[in-house]
Amino acid sequence: MSFPRLLWFALSLVCLAASGRSQGRVIVLGFDGADARMTRRMMDAGELPHMAKLAEQGTFAPLISTNPAESAAGWAALNTGVGPVKNGVASFIVRSLEADHVKPATGHVRIEDVAYKDLDHRGIFKRWIAGTERMPLILGGVLISLLVLWLLFRFLFGMGKLAALLMAGILSGALGAGLHRAKGYMDIQIVDVFHNQVVADGFWDYAGRAGVPSIVLDAALSFGRDATEGTRVLGGLGLPDTVGAVSGNWSIFTDDALLGSPQPLGENAGSTQSGSMYLLTDINGVLKGDVYGPVHAEQRASVLTELKALLLELEGAGSMGYKEKGTLDERLRQLEREAAAFGLNDQGESGGSISNTARTKLPLLIERGEGEVTVTLGSDEPQTIREGEWSSWFHLEFEINPMVSAKAITRMRLNSAADPLELYVHTFEIDPEAPLEWQPVSQPPGFAKEAADWIDAPYETLGWSCMTNQLKDRRLDTRVFLEDIEFTMDWRRRLTAAAMQRDDWRLLYSVYSTTDRVQHMMYAHFDDRHPGHDEETAAQSVSFFGKPTTFAEVIPAIYKQMDERVGEAMEAMRPDDVLYLCADHGFTSFRRQVFLNNLLCEHGYLKLKEDLRVADGGTPLGFVDWSSTQAYSLGLGMVYLNLKGREPHGIVDPADARALLENIRKDLLAVQDFGQDLEVSVEPVSPIADAEILWDAYPGEWQGKGYPCADLMVGFAEFYRIAWGGVMGGMALHQTSHGVTPYEAYKDNLNPWSGDHASNSPDLVTGIFFSSKKLNLPETGVSVMHLAPTILKSLDVPIPDSLRLAPLTAE
Repeated sequence: MSFPRLLWFALSLVCLAASGRSQGRVIVLGFDGADARMTRRMMDAGELPHMAKLAEQGTFAPLISTNPAESAAGWAALNTGVGPVKNGVASFIVRSLEADHVKPATGHVRIEDVAYKDLDHRGIFKRWIAGTERMPLILGGVLISLLVLWLLFRFLFGMGKLAALLMAGILSGALGAGLHRAKGYMDIQIVDVFHNQVVADGFWDYAGRAGVPSIVLDAALSFGRDATEGTRVLGGLGLPDTVGAVSGNWSIFTDDALLGSPQPLGENAGSTQSGSMYLLTDINGVLKGDVYGPVHAEQRASVLTELKALLLELEGAGSMGYKEKGTLDERLRQLEREAAAFGLNDQGESGGSISNTARTKLPLLIERGEGEVTVTLGSDEPQTIREGEWSSWFHLEFEINPMVSAKAITRMRLNSAADPLELYVHTFEIDPEAPLEWQPVSQPPGFAKEAADWIDAPYETLGWSCMTNQLKDRRLDTRVFLEDIEFTMDWRRRLTAAAMQRDDWRLLYSVYSTTDRVQHMMYAHFDDRHPGHDEETAAQSVSFFGKPTTFAEVIPAIYKQMDERVGEAMEAMRPDDVLYLCADHGFTSFRRQVFLNNLLCEHGYLKLKEDLRVADGGTPLGFVDWSSTQAYSLGLGMVYLNLKGREPHGIVDPADARALLENIRKDLLAVQDFGQDLEVSVEPVSPIADAEILWDAYPGEWQGKGYPCADLMVGFAEFYRIAWGGVMGGMALHQTSHGVTPYEAYKDNLNPWSGDHASNSPDLVTGIFFSSKKLNLPETGVSVMHLAPTILKSLDVPIPDSLRLAPLTAE
């Protein structure tokens, strides 16, 4: 810390002491998806004693999320105290306006390639190599080494002038060649690096700049930002794994040809496209395979350089002979195939899927035993894994080139030892003890290792931890999913407990995601009217946190675990401490899915193109006749106008926009679903609870391409959500005798992902807000954007004028 900063901090402490203000600490626990209604019911039933005590002594209220009520937008607003227009994150999924079409895009992260040499390198040698141009680097290195070596050989070893010069020249030349090669190792592109889209400061940044030492653990969308002095941040939601996969990149290896496919291709494990099924090769009784890591950047650079050079050569091939041009064309086709493996198109532009042949790899060796296997992965020590059990962490290193490597950790589970053998290999987490230079998981970068030292163990760094996709793709059993939930909750509990025991902070913010993940995947067992509910399955029992628990009881059980974490925090509190609990949104059962584009088409706002095919319904907006379409849907319940001057083929005049949205809103609120629970003959249901023009909620330049929010945000009623096929801008179509026509807009949700909140009305899926102090609550309710100013007020930190809402005040 600089002297002026140290002096300012000391004076601040003196002023605070003189004014008699408390130097108590603030503890903030976040529980992703903790629902206010569920919490209230369980407190009333005596099942959450610690939270009930906190509510009695202090404050409990529903916490209103953003619109949409989902994690990316909700946590971004909660952390920053400002809405999506100012913080930069409106949703997980947004629409991208290209020159001639509209397509879905990620809204919470930006994924791009980065030049390795431009990174903030930690080693002196790498910084020198990266920061010096090639020729000055080589010439300078050669000349300096030549002089030093000549003096060394001449005077230390007593060699003659010419002999010393010859030896020095040989070694200096070798050094020059090495520097040339080292510079080449640095001149590579790292593929699929994630950048945080949040552009506003978190409340911990304001606290840190005011001299309040802070620790932040696993906070959503907190990674990749400039470090604030005195603040240590461990990133959470939004961080990818080592290969650049947002939900992880897992594998299942088997010896059954009916289940897996030969490498390197493998077989896609399901609709999430996050996992692969691989067939092992038996060589002399040892099963062999490969695991795949980051892209082989040097090979990619070589292919890209030659492809671009060849394209330039072919541009001027007018006077070239037929045979010579044919040879170049054949080489071009070969390079295009090689480029496609790296996700590059025929012009060398990235954006496609990357083949395993373009990735670094490590060998996987499996030796069978009786009810067990011994696994060797890469150069790490072998581990013996019993059937139905997990391994310890494997430590991996993928070499991209001799100067660049990626370290990772993973776990394995032996699902079956024989008939067939099935070995699950978890995603390759970024190793917190050796984070990637291009994808730090903490600020400052060394904090990730410090946190691992606290608990004497590595931990998961993937932002979307917990195996939801594996269960969603029906590749792993529910019991395995729950084992992983316990694992994640345990290391986060230990990390939070270790932080609480420290005396080097005044603000501690720790977030648990397991409440959210369990509700997404277990609601069909909890809700006996869910179309996917099966009484026999729901009654199955599993050991969950050491207690016999039926599948139907798992959601209440994870709330009880939340209550235990709250109890641990209350026990650690000092007399002047303040405790806050918060959630980004609540939850409901997801029974029915709705295709919004079908509803827009039904009411005449969306027109279908000619020569329509059923397959067009699965292509993002591939069915739209833009010349006569007024509105379309893409994302988690978003409706956009086909606006002139904004959309590529816009037809709606901005002057008519509000009136058109009001009409759409009126028509959508009037729709009814006649297909729900027909077996019990219930009345038709209104699937849409509300629809909000977001320009009013989040003012901004909505006529421009930079406005991040939808024009109209649909809020679905209880048990409804945007259809799976509608998230990416799809539509339900089917073939009839009259051609391809729209199909039913409503459909049962039979996916294991059976609980949700995204696209539900924010007034329905409210999260939790607790305070250990009694607070005055606004008549309009407590918003996620109340948290930041309220926390800062508790710390006696000046509240920035940029924050949207005033802090909640004590009674």
